[in-house]
Amino acid sequence: NPETRQPIYYLASVRYVPPAIDVIAGEVLQSLRSALDHLAYQLVQVGTGQPGPFSYVYFPIFDSAQEYESGKMRKIKGMRQEAIDAIDAIKPYKGGNDTLWQLDHLNIVDKHRLLVTVGSKLGAVDVGQVLMRGWAPAFPEKSDFSLFLAPADSLFPLKAGDVLFTDLPDAEPNEDQKFSFDIAISEPGIIEGEPLVETLHQMVDLVDHLVPIFRPLL
Repeated sequence: NPETRQPIYYLASVRYVPPAIDVIAGEVLQSLRSALDHLAYQLVQVGTGQPGPFSYVYFPIFDSAQEYESGKMRKIKGMRQEAIDAIDAIKPYKGGNDTLWQLDHLNIVDKHRLLVTVGSKLGAVDVGQVLMRGWAPAFPEKSDFSLFLAPADSLFPLKAGDVLFTDLPDAEPNEDQKFSFDIAISEPGIIEGEPLVETLHQMVDLVDHLVPIFRPLL
């Protein structure tokens, strides 16, 4: 910047996220949601002592605690009270268990629109060399010191020309300046610009944790 004499690091180009990633993410969401619905179906079979089929059974996930209380029995009719109590304890609604609510709504989006929205975002900026400029003489062994910090704006979705980092006035341009980038998932009103892999891991861990809770009731 000729006015402030600050080096500016920006994106010259951005590659598109491969469509296969959208597809795989959707398959993971569908598999997790199906696992919960299969669990609910088994609980109804146990509660009724009948093999089914039951066309109405789904693991209940709602937009609020009020909607959950008024609508849950339509989806779990026939379950024993201890199974219903176990589901109540999970709080499967927005404001109670938000990760579960996000899983449900992302799966709905994926089924209705084929693909959830994913794209690239700025994950972190290495400001280590900026901090070390004034300390370098006292800490020569720290000449390659790195400290990655998440930016206030992840710039999702990234596009050519986006400014990644503005250095201090009169700083020498650093050809080794480091940045990290993530593939993120973003659906307005559900989840916005969160790392895709980390988000899916959280949802997998949640379902892995929930299913064993109901094992004694099957």
